[in-house]
Amino acid sequence: MNKLVPIGLGAAAVVVAVIIGTRVIGPAAPGNVGAVPPSPTAAPTAAPSASPSFAASSPSPAAGLPLGSFALSGEALTPGHSTSVTIAAPGWQGDPGSGVVVKNGISDAPSGAGMIGPWIEPIYVYGDPSKWSTSMPKTPASTVDSVIAALRAQPLRDASAPVAVTLDGHAGKKVTLHVPTDAVFSACDHGQFASWAVQGESPSRYHQDPGQIDEVWVVDLNGTVAVIDAGYYAGTPAKDVAEARAIVESITFK
Repeated sequence: MNKLVPIGLGAAAVVVAVIIGTRVIGPAAPGNVGAVPPSPTAAPTAAPSASPSFAASSPSPAAGLPLGSFALSGEALTPGHSTSVTIAAPGWQGDPGSGVVVKNGISDAPSGAGMIGPWIEPIYVYGDPSKWSTSMPKTPASTVDSVIAALRAQPLRDASAPVAVTLDGHAGKKVTLHVPTDAVFSACDHGQFASWAVQGESPSRYHQDPGQIDEVWVVDLNGTVAVIDAGYYAGTPAKDVAEARAIVESITFK
């Protein structure tokens, strides 16, 4: 997805050809600069353009991943963790190391869809997505409830009520967030509307276009928080949205 991430990443590698990623979903941020909390060891820092993006991870629309289960290497978004997902419908694309899969190579408005992630804590949820570089919290959110609460507190997101979910036997919650349809990205910090950061990268999840909708799953992996993002738009075909959800719901953690 051209700008979908990045749907952000310090990102999970989708080894598809051995796959959001919705920051979900987009090109690497210019400079990728963000505010850094006081602790140099725990805080995310500005990262080079290593984050996967829907643009970088998408081959031509004619290509697609074969159906089946694919391992996420976990070297980027999920250091020390191993995850996999199942692609059960044609037309989904992704590159090894990207942590992102997109439908038909399109992540942009008005009809793109993609999945990215998982991000593993520490998760720093920005206080203001448009002013993310100056609204970085000093400490990360370290529980499912604290991540969900911080996301719902962000202005302009029209956040849904959280719902209970389970991924691979791990309990958590899901919240739906919106990027305003009249958002002016050029007026945002570094031209990006961003939701959160992880250690070593700020922003991690930044958005692709005004009107983007993010379904964010936050689950507890035996005391460690993981975040997965599926991003789409009001104009995205319902079938593609359902397929993105199915990819997230197929995830397994090791």
